[in-house]
Amino acid sequence: MSTGRGPHDVLIGRQSIFGRDGSVVAYELLFRSTRKNVAHVSDDTRATARIIVDTLMEGGLGKILGGKRGFVNIGPDFLLEDALFLLPPRDLVLEILETVPVTDATVSRCRELRSRGYTLALDDYVGREDIWAPLLETVSIVKVDILAVPEPDLRPVVQRLHARKLSLLAEKVETPEQLARTMEMGFDYFQGFFFARPVILASRKVDPLRQAVTGVLAMVLADAGTDEIVRAVRPHIDLSASLIRIANVVGLSPFHAVTDIRQAVLAMGTDQIRRWLEIILFSSSLSDSRYARPVLQMAVTRARLMELLAQSWTGPGKPEPEEAFLVGMFSLSEPLLGVSVSEMLEGLPLREEVRKALLRGEGSLGHLLAFASNLDRSGDSLERLMGDLPVPVERIVWSQTQSLLWGDDIVRIFS
Repeated sequence: MSTGRGPHDVLIGRQSIFGRDGSVVAYELLFRSTRKNVAHVSDDTRATARIIVDTLMEGGLGKILGGKRGFVNIGPDFLLEDALFLLPPRDLVLEILETVPVTDATVSRCRELRSRGYTLALDDYVGREDIWAPLLETVSIVKVDILAVPEPDLRPVVQRLHARKLSLLAEKVETPEQLARTMEMGFDYFQGFFFARPVILASRKVDPLRQAVTGVLAMVLADAGTDEIVRAVRPHIDLSASLIRIANVVGLSPFHAVTDIRQAVLAMGTDQIRRWLEIILFSSSLSDSRYARPVLQMAVTRARLMELLAQSWTGPGKPEPEEAFLVGMFSLSEPLLGVSVSEMLEGLPLREEVRKALLRGEGSLGHLLAFASNLDRSGDSLERLMGDLPVPVERIVWSQTQSLLWGDDIVRIFS
């Protein structure tokens, strides 16, 4: 089966799936074509099977998933392709799309998959048990579209599925209220962008560590000298310990071991110090919310992606990579820190291009931010944004994969 396309033509997005305790238990993998005027990779075409198999195998499934399980969409054609059996059942959940017709052939294939050890999920369930009953006998997980089921019908739908001993995943959970309601109903898993919603700003106290980091970051952005930076960091035990630990963990030190803040500053240099201060600033919220860690992961992944894309920018208005990284991090200040973007920018010596990107989405940095923000969401805007991005396609794909792996590594440092 030749498709004329390879894994280098595909971007992989990840959407977090949470358990009841707030931990990330899996990712839904989203595959996007990088070519114009062709069907999306998620379309129900025969090419989908080979593209997904090749992409996962070349990209390194374990690295892409970071030790979690992956949910992969399976359409009607893909379901009946023998290439499907190349996917490892231990690592992946096969998500049967709502476009799959309930026929003898599809039900038989689902039974075969289950007998081979695959875990099956039924996607976008909105009720209609009379139609889906044969497939409900073969799946282990049902993803319920909570926005498409009328409010009075949702609880009865949940009760009927629970009676079948099925695990339930609430998808399109966008607000804390929806999360609380679906948890009360007994859903097992949750998917949506509720975890990245801003908290109530007035309820947050000023974090002393955040104040310290912001002050030192302002000095670094203003090109302060090493001695000045060291003097500013030393009074803050938490910040000093974090920088010393990072200098040792990431292997940047020419010393045998970094034991004081001066060695840490000299080992990392101002560029790395700036980057790590930005990460420390946002990692300080990890104990405040059980959903903070996925947002930090999203922030560092977005920042790294924007930095790499800025380095590969070939058109006019080339953005500074360091500024691209900062914009990516600061774009998620509200859900992580409970601080508006405009408040975060106060007192920092930043160029107007950075402020325009963060506050109004303008300029080259704004374009990068819009592209990076759309990677893990469905819709056509990503293809449009990518078409206008003056970065070679192969560099976009490489940068996106590298940023995913880098983001996973950074979050592990703060675990």
